[in-house]
Amino acid sequence: MPKISKSSKKLQHKIQKKLKKLFVKSDNHEALMSRVDALEKEFGELRQILEGGAKKAVPVPKKPAVKKPAAKKPVARKAAAPKANNNLQNIKGIGVVIEKKLHEYGVNSYEQIAAWSDTEVDDFSQRLNFKGRIEREKWVEQAKALAAH
Repeated sequence: MPKISKSSKKLQHKIQKKLKKLFVKSDNHEALMSRVDALEKEFGELRQILEGGAKKAVPVPKKPAVKKPAAKKPVARKAAAPKANNNLQNIKGIGVVIEKKLHEYGVNSYEQIAAWSDTEVDDFSQRLNFKGRIEREKWVEQAKALAAH
Protein backbone atom coordinates (compact mmCIF):
# COMPACT_ATOMS: atom_id res chain seq x y z
CA MET A 1 0.00 0.00 0.00
CA PRO A 2 1.43 3.36 -0.96
CA LYS A 3 2.20 5.80 1.82
CA ILE A 4 0.19 8.99 2.01
CA SER A 5 2.11 12.09 2.76
CA LYS A 6 1.30 14.27 5.74
CA SER A 7 0.22 17.10 3.49
CA SER A 8 -2.15 14.78 1.63
CA LYS A 9 -3.61 13.56 4.94
CA LYS A 10 -4.13 17.13 6.10
CA LEU A 11 -5.75 18.07 2.83
CA GLN A 12 -7.99 14.99 2.91
CA HIS A 13 -8.95 15.74 6.51
CA LYS A 14 -9.83 19.38 5.63
CA ILE A 15 -11.95 18.27 2.70
CA GLN A 16 -13.83 15.74 4.84
CA LYS A 17 -14.40 18.34 7.54
CA LYS A 18 -15.80 20.86 5.03
CA LEU A 19 -18.03 18.22 3.44
CA LYS A 20 -19.32 17.20 6.85
CA LYS A 21 -20.13 20.84 7.72
CA LEU A 22 -21.88 21.33 4.40
CA PHE A 23 -23.86 18.12 4.82
CA VAL A 24 -24.93 18.92 8.38
CA LYS A 25 -25.95 22.46 7.45
CA SER A 26 -27.88 21.61 4.32
CA ASP A 27 -31.70 21.89 4.35
CA ASN A 28 -31.92 18.43 2.86
CA HIS A 29 -30.10 16.99 5.82
CA GLU A 30 -32.43 18.69 8.28
CA ALA A 31 -35.47 17.41 6.42
CA LEU A 32 -34.03 13.91 6.42
CA MET A 33 -33.21 14.09 10.11
CA SER A 34 -36.74 15.23 11.01
CA ARG A 35 -38.15 12.36 8.94
CA VAL A 36 -35.83 9.89 10.69
CA ASP A 37 -36.98 11.23 14.07
CA ALA A 38 -40.64 10.84 13.09
CA LEU A 39 -40.03 7.27 11.90
CA GLU A 40 -38.16 6.39 15.10
CA LYS A 41 -41.08 7.72 17.14
CA GLU A 42 -43.58 5.69 15.10
CA PHE A 43 -41.38 2.61 15.38
CA GLY A 44 -41.27 3.05 19.18
CA GLU A 45 -45.08 3.28 19.33
CA LEU A 46 -45.42 0.12 17.27
CA ARG A 47 -42.93 -1.67 19.50
CA GLN A 48 -45.00 -0.71 22.59
CA ILE A 49 -48.15 -2.07 20.97
CA LEU A 50 -46.42 -5.35 20.16
CA GLU A 51 -44.88 -5.68 23.61
CA GLY A 52 -48.25 -4.99 25.21
CA GLY A 53 -49.73 -7.90 23.30
CA ALA A 54 -51.70 -7.82 20.14
CA LYS A 55 -55.27 -6.75 20.64
CA LYS A 56 -57.87 -9.07 19.22
CA ALA A 57 -59.83 -7.60 16.39
CA VAL A 58 -63.47 -7.13 17.21
CA PRO A 59 -65.53 -8.76 14.46
CA VAL A 60 -67.81 -6.38 12.67
CA PRO A 61 -71.33 -7.76 12.65
CA LYS A 62 -72.59 -8.45 9.16
CA LYS A 63 -75.76 -6.76 8.10
CA PRO A 64 -78.41 -9.30 7.24
CA ALA A 65 -79.16 -9.44 3.56
CA VAL A 66 -82.48 -7.82 2.87
CA LYS A 67 -84.45 -9.90 0.45
CA LYS A 68 -86.96 -8.07 -1.62
CA PRO A 69 -90.31 -9.79 -1.64
CA ALA A 70 -91.05 -11.40 -4.96
CA ALA A 71 -93.63 -9.54 -6.95
CA LYS A 72 -96.84 -11.48 -6.97
CA LYS A 73 -97.96 -12.28 -10.46
CA PRO A 74 -101.70 -12.64 -10.74
CA VAL A 75 -102.58 -15.94 -12.33
CA ALA A 76 -104.63 -15.68 -15.47
CA ARG A 77 -108.25 -16.52 -14.87
CA LYS A 78 -109.24 -19.73 -16.60
CA ALA A 79 -112.50 -19.90 -18.47
CA ALA A 80 -114.79 -22.82 -17.86
CA ALA A 81 -113.28 -25.91 -19.50
CA PRO A 82 -110.87 -24.19 -21.89
CA LYS A 83 -109.69 -26.06 -24.94
CA ALA A 84 -106.19 -27.42 -24.50
CA ASN A 85 -103.56 -25.10 -25.96
CA ASN A 86 -105.20 -23.13 -28.74
CA ASN A 87 -102.84 -21.61 -31.27
CA LEU A 88 -102.80 -18.06 -29.87
CA GLN A 89 -100.94 -16.88 -32.98
CA ASN A 90 -104.31 -16.95 -34.78
CA ILE A 91 -105.05 -13.70 -32.91
CA LYS A 92 -103.62 -10.87 -35.00
CA GLY A 93 -100.88 -9.16 -33.01
CA ILE A 94 -99.71 -12.31 -31.20
CA GLY A 95 -96.52 -13.81 -32.58
CA VAL A 96 -94.26 -16.64 -31.46
CA VAL A 97 -92.55 -14.63 -28.71
CA ILE A 98 -95.75 -13.18 -27.27
CA GLU A 99 -97.47 -16.57 -27.40
CA LYS A 100 -94.56 -18.07 -25.44
CA LYS A 101 -94.82 -15.32 -22.81
CA LEU A 102 -98.57 -15.81 -22.52
CA HIS A 103 -98.03 -19.56 -22.00
CA GLU A 104 -95.53 -18.70 -19.22
CA TYR A 105 -98.28 -16.68 -17.53
CA GLY A 106 -100.72 -19.57 -17.86
CA VAL A 107 -102.71 -18.25 -20.81
CA ASN A 108 -103.24 -21.15 -23.23
CA SER A 109 -106.68 -20.72 -24.76
CA TYR A 110 -108.90 -18.28 -26.60
CA GLU A 111 -111.46 -18.62 -23.83
CA GLN A 112 -109.01 -17.25 -21.26
CA ILE A 113 -108.26 -14.15 -23.34
CA ALA A 114 -111.96 -13.75 -24.21
CA ALA A 115 -112.74 -13.65 -20.47
CA TRP A 116 -110.18 -10.93 -19.65
CA SER A 117 -111.56 -7.96 -17.72
CA ASP A 118 -110.22 -4.41 -18.17
CA THR A 119 -107.99 -4.97 -15.14
CA GLU A 120 -106.51 -8.12 -16.67
CA VAL A 121 -105.98 -6.35 -19.99
CA ASP A 122 -104.07 -3.60 -18.15
CA ASP A 123 -102.09 -6.21 -16.19
CA PHE A 124 -101.03 -8.11 -19.31
CA SER A 125 -100.27 -4.83 -21.10
CA GLN A 126 -97.76 -4.06 -18.35
CA ARG A 127 -96.36 -7.60 -18.22
CA LEU A 128 -95.82 -7.71 -21.97
CA ASN A 129 -94.75 -4.06 -22.09
CA PHE A 130 -97.48 -3.23 -24.63
CA LYS A 131 -99.18 -0.07 -23.52
CA GLY A 132 -102.57 -0.04 -25.25
CA ARG A 133 -101.65 -2.65 -27.84
CA ILE A 134 -104.09 -5.30 -26.58
CA GLU A 135 -107.02 -2.89 -26.89
CA ARG A 136 -105.82 -1.47 -30.22
CA GLU A 137 -105.48 -4.92 -31.79
CA LYS A 138 -108.70 -6.11 -30.10
CA TRP A 139 -107.28 -9.36 -28.72
CA VAL A 140 -110.32 -9.96 -26.49
CA GLU A 141 -112.79 -9.57 -29.38
CA GLN A 142 -110.68 -11.78 -31.67
CA ALA A 143 -110.40 -14.43 -28.93
CA LYS A 144 -114.21 -14.38 -28.44
CA ALA A 145 -114.73 -14.96 -32.16
CA LEU A 146 -112.15 -17.77 -32.29
CA ALA A 147 -113.56 -19.41 -29.14
CA ALA A 148 -117.04 -19.44 -30.69
CA HIS A 149 -115.89 -21.62 -33.60
